[in-house]
Amino acid sequence: MLNQTQTVIKLDNISKVFLTEELETHALSDVSLEIEDGQFIAINGPSGCGKSTLLSILGLLDKPTGGNYLLGGREVADLTQAEMAKIRNREVGFIFQSFNLIGDLSVYENVELPLTYRGMKSSHRKNLAEEALEKVGMAHRMKHLPSQLSGGQQQRVAVARALAGKPQILLADEPTGNLDSKNGEAVMDLLKDLNDEGATICMVTHDERYSSYATNTIHLFDGKVVDAIPTY
Repeated sequence: MLNQTQTVIKLDNISKVFLTEELETHALSDVSLEIEDGQFIAINGPSGCGKSTLLSILGLLDKPTGGNYLLGGREVADLTQAEMAKIRNREVGFIFQSFNLIGDLSVYENVELPLTYRGMKSSHRKNLAEEALEKVGMAHRMKHLPSQLSGGQQQRVAVARALAGKPQILLADEPTGNLDSKNGEAVMDLLKDLNDEGATICMVTHDERYSSYATNTIHLFDGKVVDAIPTY
């Protein structure tokens, strides 16, 4: 278990350049930040400012063009593809705007699925999945299909899926983007409760209303950090 002051993520001068035959796009330029265990970081800014690109790099879904990335004290550039895949499965929990639930699997099966890749016994998977669903208030719907749930309920299931493996950090990409304001606030209340219980969260949002739920806010503009302040 990490100490409260342990740095989970450290970025130094991260850049990301997308190249085509006719265009060179600088999605991120000299981004530096640290996320400590137990923090709730909100990354906000206008559409196209590099928020989702940054989150993809944090989640090992993409590689930076330049700079250094330390995850749990390890230099990401030194990791093999197999090692990164293992880290994504065990140490990073993903929450997506579009929920990304599998339609023909039950709520329980959606939450359990990532755990099957760890070689766990079914009894252990069951305990973890049920515990996560209980935590987000969806244990009573575990036999339902995603199509039988509201958008807010589906996002709660997606949060449970991210939580079930007890990851080192939760990465949330516009988690309220497909929800109305009532359900959006309910999901944010859930994330805040999880953070109060010790979860480390990094959330991308374009809606500054939800940044107030975080302990720290980082503002991006044109791929650069223009401000980084404690929320309270």
